Amino acid sequence: MFNRVLILLVFICGSFISLAQEISIRGRFKSDSVKLGEPVEYYLIATYPSQWQVLLPDSTFSFAPFDFQKKIYFHTKTKNNQSTDSVLYILSTYEIDSIQTLKIPAFVALPNDCTSYESNVDTVFFKRLVSHVPDSVSAEQLPLKTNTAYNAVNWLFNYPVASIIVGALVFISILVWIIFGKKIKRHFVLKRLTKNHLAFASDFDLSLENLKSRFTPESAESSVLIWKKYMEALVTRPYTKSTTRELKEIENNETLTSALRVIDRSIYGRIEPDTLDSFLNLKEFSQSQFNKKLEELKHG
Repeated sequence: MFNRVLILLVFICGSFISLAQEISIRGRFKSDSVKLGEPVEYYLIATYPSQWQVLLPDSTFSFAPFDFQKKIYFHTKTKNNQSTDSVLYILSTYEIDSIQTLKIPAFVALPNDCTSYESNVDTVFFKRLVSHVPDSVSAEQLPLKTNTAYNAVNWLFNYPVASIIVGALVFISILVWIIFGKKIKRHFVLKRLTKNHLAFASDFDLSLENLKSRFTPESAESSVLIWKKYMEALVTRPYTKSTTRELKEIENNETLTSALRVIDRSIYGRIEPDTLDSFLNLKEFSQSQFNKKLEELKHG
């Protein structure tokens, strides 16, 4: 019985030795030193029978004391029934041990289980940038250099964000115009109309003051011209080119017609009127037309 157990153990050990001889896992660092946080390259090469399926570690494997950054896998090469897999690992370390080692396994996928084979141990030396780190030191004792000179920094314009903002503003503007365009337009038309009316009233009142102080046919004609220009812009009718008879046909307003006739006699007959009521009638007529125009725009 003991002989059978011994033979079985020898057979199992022989099988593992045979497998170990058939697979070769080699790992090494590209450089012999590494700095804190800087990338370091590590090659892992596995050679094995081509009928085997060998798996090499990925990002889920613990590369302590190193941190995994990325890997570059090279295609399998097969020659004389021997396959070779190669992987380049980009690692970094934040440990400050003077000597740091690493070994990485490869895994052989068997029908019933998965067997791992360790690579050789390779060493890399940590390169210190500071030779001596004190436990504590005051700010006054630190070897600091003061530099208050201004360093110009190039200004970078964020075109993608600017494009998004401009596009959003254009879209919002179009949307606002579609929804409130008529109201906005009406607001500015009313504002301009009111401004023009106030300007006319001011100019016309000033001309009437001049008529009160010294009446002349020329000043009377100038006052009528101010009124005609304003009315022409207000109701878009040819006031400045129309005579009193033509304006009577256009407006069909007896009060307006009578006022224009009185003013015509004072201009062409060079007769000063007793009062300026005729001119005030012109102003009242323009005021009524202005109010009518406002109502049309507000409810139009």
